[in-house]
Amino acid sequence: MKRILLIDDDPILTMLLSGILKKSGYDVITAHDGTTGLKMAAIKKPDLIITDYKMPDLSGLEVLIEIKKEGSGTPVILLTAHGDVSLTIKAIQHGAFDFIEKPINPKEILEAIANGLQSAARTHSRNEALKPSERKTLEENILVGKHPVMREIFKNIGRVSLNKVHVMITGETGTGKERVARLIHYSGISREHPLISVNCSSISQEELTNELFGTQDARTKSGVRSGKLEQAGLGTIFLSEVSRLSLALQARLLEIIKKHQEDEMGRPALRRTFTGRIVASTSVDIEEMIQEGTFLKDLYYQINEFSIHVPPLRERKSDIPEMVQHLVQQISRSFDKKIDVINDDVIPYLKGYDWPGNVRELKNILTQAIILSHGGVLQKKHVIIPTTEASRQSVDKGAIVTLAEIEKEHIGKVLAATNWSKQEAAALLGITRPTLNAKIEKYGLVP
Repeated sequence: MKRILLIDDDPILTMLLSGILKKSGYDVITAHDGTTGLKMAAIKKPDLIITDYKMPDLSGLEVLIEIKKEGSGTPVILLTAHGDVSLTIKAIQHGAFDFIEKPINPKEILEAIANGLQSAARTHSRNEALKPSERKTLEENILVGKHPVMREIFKNIGRVSLNKVHVMITGETGTGKERVARLIHYSGISREHPLISVNCSSISQEELTNELFGTQDARTKSGVRSGKLEQAGLGTIFLSEVSRLSLALQARLLEIIKKHQEDEMGRPALRRTFTGRIVASTSVDIEEMIQEGTFLKDLYYQINEFSIHVPPLRERKSDIPEMVQHLVQQISRSFDKKIDVINDDVIPYLKGYDWPGNVRELKNILTQAIILSHGGVLQKKHVIIPTTEASRQSVDKGAIVTLAEIEKEHIGKVLAATNWSKQEAAALLGITRPTLNAKIEKYGLVP
């Protein structure tokens, strides 16, 4: 019979969870604080430990660190009522087998226990604390969400950030793939080294070649300007929309990766131009491109040592309330405004939209709403979604409207929100006053 140590200062939760575990055939021992829990762990030698995060003496994270310091391979599962991305990542980095939020789902906790007991692989612990500057950087690049898929992404970020493997991030445009890449870099072993970002879709292939691999430059002492791959050093290079690389560039990148591998394996010395980690992203199906012959299969396998898929916002609308709170605080600070209240009708209104532009579109719309807001209150009238009511409802797929109809409604909403201040409306729309006047006349808009 497998023995489980349960550490939690909540007597009711301890009783309920103990009952569930005993019914499932486990021998359960309990402790009501971290100090006692560590003593019990040393004496009773449990097969698995479940510990609450927030306790009066030692936190669950401190309990985890102490257990791992002893060199114990005992899997540890952390419980918390306070879901936090950085805490999830940190727990995984310190060697937690899993991180589960309250209220506890019996099926989820039993699956985690079974997996923990069966797994022989242990995540390496990381015992040093983050510096204040590193914590600030991590918080600036944080992701928000409690959807099960997002929680799994946070755990995977914690795992992969401690290993120098190349990562492929997939997902639609605007889902936050670059933010995942930044979290991978700033959460783990690369954080003291450079993070270099290259958008493969924003410049020509010739410019991209020079950006990645360097070029001749008479203004430098060596006569050569180093490329981004070399500048990344032991850090991370983020290749946004890697699918836009030409076949020639793909072949050259593949050669660079293979040369580095040969060096690491002790084969004949070759000049290293890249010694870091590649994190690549794509919003298209690269496996389909491989079938079409437009992407090299070998390169895909090289840079896809670990994959993370970021779901579209429409598939995790339960995250919208927390996301809105986070974005409103973040955007308000940047505009030196204070939004104390988000009206009750705003969140349901946002949930009724399918967000084709994903988190990026949500951020843009909230930015505009905050600019329009006053008195510290974000109202529904400030939230200007550029679609008709019919097309906003995802269930009504047959409601097709023309671009002109969408433009007419959007301009009308901006004019109404600015009390028909044409100067302010034109600035928000990104057009000139004469252009706005022409569209008002074209669509027959009136105050």
